Amino acid sequence: MRAAALIALALFAAPAGAGALEGFDTCFARAIAHFEMEAARLGTAGLVEDFELVTRDRVHHCGSLAIVACDRGPEPQACQRRLAAAQLALRDRVLAGLPAPEDVTAAAPFGAALYPRLWAVARGASAGDDCAGAEDPVAAWCETHEARLQLTEAVAAWQVARLIGMAAPAVALGSVDSAMPFEPVPRPGREEDE
Repeated sequence: MRAAALIALALFAAPAGAGALEGFDTCFARAIAHFEMEAARLGTAGLVEDFELVTRDRVHHCGSLAIVACDRGPEPQACQRRLAAAQLALRDRVLAGLPAPEDVTAAAPFGAALYPRLWAVARGASAGDDCAGAEDPVAAWCETHEARLQLTEAVAAWQVARLIGMAAPAVALGSVDSAMPFEPVPRPGREEDE
C-alpha cells in the first residue's frame, strides 16, 4: 500500500514539462496484447487458477496515465470529460461483443459466478452515483475515474469470456487495431538456449 501511494505521489507531483506519457490507446492495446499472449501461452480456463489471468490492473493503469496527461494539459477538466466519453465508448464496443450472462452461466461453471457480476458492474450497476454533489475539478476527475472503472470491468468480463472460448479476440471485436502493437523483446541469451 505504501509503495502504491509513493508511485501515485510521484506521478501526480511530476512537473508539467516532465517526459511524455504513453497515450491511452497505445497503453490499452499493450494491455490487451499482454492478456492475449498470456492466454495463448497458458491455454484456456480449464482450471480455476487460469482465472488469475483476469486482471484490471493494466487497463486501470492506462486510465491513470491518461488522467495525468489531462492534468498536465491546458484544460484538464475538458480533457478528462473527453477521456471519460472515449472510455465509455470503448466499454460499449467491448460489451457489444460479449455473450449474455445467462449463456456464460450455462456454459462455464468456473465463470458462472464471476462473469455476470463483471457484466453488471461494467454496465454501471452500483450502489449509486459516486460523483453526486462533486464540483470541478473533482467532478471531472470522478466522472473519468468512474468511466475507467466501468471499462476495466468490461475488459475483465471479456477476459473471462475469452478464457472460456465465448468471446472473439479484441481485434475482431474492434477494441484494438492491432493484435500485437509492439514486438516482444527477446531475453538476452534465450535464442542460444533453444
